[in-house]
Amino acid sequence: MAGDWVLGLEQNADRKVVSGSPGELAAAVRRGADLRLYLTTEHYEETLYFQQTYAGSGDAFAGLMTHHHSLTHRGEVAGQPYFCLFKYDLSGRFSLLKWMLDNRTLDESADYPYGVYRWFYCDRWRLVYEHDAGGQPLFGDLEELKELVRRGRTLQVGIRQLFGLGSDDLRGPEHISFVSTMQPVIQDGQVLSNCDLVLAGPPRWPFTWKDSLHLCVMRPSTSGEIECYLTEPGRLPFRWKAPRRGMQWMVAERV
Repeated sequence: MAGDWVLGLEQNADRKVVSGSPGELAAAVRRGADLRLYLTTEHYEETLYFQQTYAGSGDAFAGLMTHHHSLTHRGEVAGQPYFCLFKYDLSGRFSLLKWMLDNRTLDESADYPYGVYRWFYCDRWRLVYEHDAGGQPLFGDLEELKELVRRGRTLQVGIRQLFGLGSDDLRGPEHISFVSTMQPVIQDGQVLSNCDLVLAGPPRWPFTWKDSLHLCVMRPSTSGEIECYLTEPGRLPFRWKAPRRGMQWMVAERV
């Protein structure tokens, strides 16, 4: 049923597929589905909620944790909280960059011998409006999107060719990255929305945070423009960009 969490894929400790299909799970992520990962270690079990997703062609997909904070560091209580920027995919190797409050960064990416490794997805999103980088409509109705904003509905935005944003490099593999929004606005005939923190990696697949990583504060628009401040973690200050991208605007059909 739409809106339910479905077990899309399970992998064993060697990251071999036990059940499900990587291709079908990636297709769900390309449709905008929410993504979670349940895993176990010898010390604990946890479920990861991803605030952002990445989907390419075939079975290429990843879940991104964009504003995770930690209370401990290397087994000890941390002196101050800090950002943890995570990326998980089928490989079982996670990318982790810790951004400390003194502006230090620590790359603690690693392989880990997880036990259970289960991917869940929730197909609750409906495509309302799609446009190209120039803002020309490709699907749907902009007026319907505006009315949904007026009704207080929950939106997300899928941004095409987001990775490579730091250098505005569009040459990477075709992909879409879905980000959550928190403040949709109707202005000058367009819909805009401030987003949660957004991560943009390098324009390649597979990728790690060792390649390059930008943290973005952005406001995409149905005009195709993205008003954006971005920085490489540990290299403040933020810098301003206003790139253009094709986007999909989606509404949640179930909470």
